[in-house]
Amino acid sequence: MRLLPPACRLAAMLLPMVSVWACGGGSQDTRTTPGPDFRQDTDVSFTGFINGDTVQSPFLLGYQAGSDVADVRLDLDGDAFLDLTAVPQDGAGQFAITLDPGRYRFTVVGLNGDGAQLSDYSISLRVAEADQPWVSIVSPSDGALVQNPVSFVVSASDDVDAVTLSADGWDLGTLAPGDILSYEFSGTGYARDVQADAYDSAGALLASDTISLTVDPGTNPVDSDFNATVLKMLATYPTDGSYGYYWPSDSDWAGTTQDIRYRDTLVAQGDPEHRSYCSGITWETFMRAWTQIDLQTGGDGTLNGMTVDDLYDFRTDWYVRDLWGDGVGLAVENYGIGERVTDWADVRPGDYVQIWRYSGSGHTFVFIDWLTDDDGAITGLRYWSSQGSTDGIAYNDEDFGSGGSDIDPNYFFVARVYTPDNWVPWF
Repeated sequence: MRLLPPACRLAAMLLPMVSVWACGGGSQDTRTTPGPDFRQDTDVSFTGFINGDTVQSPFLLGYQAGSDVADVRLDLDGDAFLDLTAVPQDGAGQFAITLDPGRYRFTVVGLNGDGAQLSDYSISLRVAEADQPWVSIVSPSDGALVQNPVSFVVSASDDVDAVTLSADGWDLGTLAPGDILSYEFSGTGYARDVQADAYDSAGALLASDTISLTVDPGTNPVDSDFNATVLKMLATYPTDGSYGYYWPSDSDWAGTTQDIRYRDTLVAQGDPEHRSYCSGITWETFMRAWTQIDLQTGGDGTLNGMTVDDLYDFRTDWYVRDLWGDGVGLAVENYGIGERVTDWADVRPGDYVQIWRYSGSGHTFVFIDWLTDDDGAITGLRYWSSQGSTDGIAYNDEDFGSGGSDIDPNYFFVARVYTPDNWVPWF
């Protein structure tokens, strides 16, 4: 068990919001999804709260909507809760909410004037009993499948001084609200009940919260020469802003700087100005690295037998199908060309990563190195990708933590691509 200090916030919030895909569309899926630099014309987003926040009923849930959004609807746990509401002229509005205590999934849905859905955005909130002390396990979420080591984040009312955590009655440790407690579970693959107990400065119990989680048994990945090829590929891209960042809100463009061909078919058209977004540029480096390795090893010109249609499905996996979901790990395991990396000790430069921040924004990149504190504890990481904060392709640093712009360590997904000699059948 290790208690980590709150990680430093970034000087500027990166990719303030996103929904469904990691940082862009451009797959064969025709859904329009919110862009990373809100506000795109089709975007919707909640304001004032981040995923895992605690509120006391009644409360106001704010939203923002882009200029193409005529009406919004609020869904609760997947069902319509508040019917269509016209969006104010400035795009900002509020929902008045009264609910019993509990955990709820809120989704704001944006529609155009014809009633067609343009985008949606979801967060989970816990409603606590009004005017009473409270404590909430912010991360992991209730019912989550998580990887070792599990990082626990809690929030609490102002009168709480310390929080103890236990799993199935076994003490995990004590932390202050806003800190991160990291714990390595020896037993995996089954559900555990985790309880947080909040105490005041005199040691009096004020409030409790309980969630269920399951620790993933994990993987045992092997080192891969594919990583070295990817890292050499990164060095061929300028990082001076000339390969800029771009993510249109309504486009079939795949986010690549250059044309990508597969089996004599143009599967992605490059941007004439060499712009890109994160999912697109990482997929581009993957495709270029595989093409080089395929030529060097005398391969058959296919990615483990994929057809062109299979490749489009593979790319949709890579670009992330669901908010808070894995992307590259799902893609490489579905098609037998790689494996998820579940233990941070196994992460290597050249691995591909999908992260989510507490704000609900996501990012896809190539891992370069860990950032650590004076005691050697991991506080963040350095990566390579395309992002607005660096004007396109560049190396960048981000931190783990508990604030809206910080990376949620429980939504940190790493994948390793293997060379063809380690591929396995998938069909």
